[in-house]
Amino acid sequence: MPKNPCRFALLSVLLSGSVALPGLAMAHSLLFTCRPAAESMVRCVGEFSDGSDAAGMAVLVKAYDERVLLKGTLGGDSAWQFKRPAGEFFVRLEDGGEHSAEVDHTDIKP
Repeated sequence: MPKNPCRFALLSVLLSGSVALPGLAMAHSLLFTCRPAAESMVRCVGEFSDGSDAAGMAVLVKAYDERVLLKGTLGGDSAWQFKRPAGEFFVRLEDGGEHSAEVDHTDIKP
């Protein structure tokens, strides 16, 4: 038993917290929405739940059989616009790491 149990308990709490804090600081999710735009276009916007933008992230428009129909990148305003393809598709936003989000064509509503 340590000479000072209170000091040992405090040290244990501090060490536990320092291990957990980096995970909490990185815990945020990717938000992604797509809406119809003028002339058969679709406009998609991405951002993180902590309010930071997703500019520069890759966007893929894929058919249900995983064929890539279109590729793009979110602009400085965290948005990307494309001509709506015929048939069934989904839009996938990914950062090349742990974050990704998808919107199905059935969810692209005004």
